[in-house]
Amino acid sequence: MYIRPFSTEKKEIELSMNKIEELFSAAKDELEYADESQGSVYYHEDLTTAEKAVSEVLSEYERFLKELPSDDMRNEVKSKVGMKMRELKMTFDALPEEGH
Repeated sequence: MYIRPFSTEKKEIELSMNKIEELFSAAKDELEYADESQGSVYYHEDLTTAEKAVSEVLSEYERFLKELPSDDMRNEVKSKVGMKMRELKMTFDALPEEGH
């Protein structure tokens, strides 16, 4: 059985967290665009793009949590990042449906 060195594992975790942060930032931008375009002809496209971006970051976050090697690490990440993810989802959910 091959066990990865801790430094390799730590680097992979860091890379995954960086990816999540980048996706999170992109999703926040897309939510802002959708919010600003409410009532315009661009809203449908902006809402769709925001939905994809939010879905992507939440999926990546969930995948990352599942791959962490311990419950302690999962709990630490949830305490540091979980609220941001919930707020992102709530922000998307607060956007009005098209035509409203």
